[in-house]
Amino acid sequence: MPSEPRQAERGHRALDHTADRAIEAWGPDLCSLFRAAAEGMFSESVSCAGVEREQEWQIQVEADSLEGLLHAWLSELLWVSERDEAAVCCVDVDEVQAGPHRARGRAWGGPPPPDLPHTGAPVKAVTYHELRVWQDGGTWRAYVVFDV
Repeated sequence: MPSEPRQAERGHRALDHTADRAIEAWGPDLCSLFRAAAEGMFSESVSCAGVEREQEWQIQVEADSLEGLLHAWLSELLWVSERDEAAVCCVDVDEVQAGPHRARGRAWGGPPPPDLPHTGAPVKAVTYHELRVWQDGGTWRAYVVFDV
């Protein structure tokens, strides 16, 4: 009997959702989870293969819960990309603390090339609808719905 394919240590996958877009993200620790969720959010809109790292953003957020912290993290990344009209192509998470709930990291990106491939409608907002962060054995997981 063939063995099941091994799931990547950190990653994300798109999930079917009635009206919006949803992802599940996972990682061995909270930093990896937050990075995977950011990668999943941006991959739902554009392919970053041709984006140069022309800009760097320092991201620091706080919240009252892990779900709120992930929401704040993703919302801040989305906001800087919209404010600077940039495609975020790389994210690094330096620290995620649970109680007090804080996250700190960096993102890089730049102006999207005119021929940048779109993978779907742009994400307008991170929602609280069904937002969940949990630990499954040794893996941290999150379910996030985006308004498109």
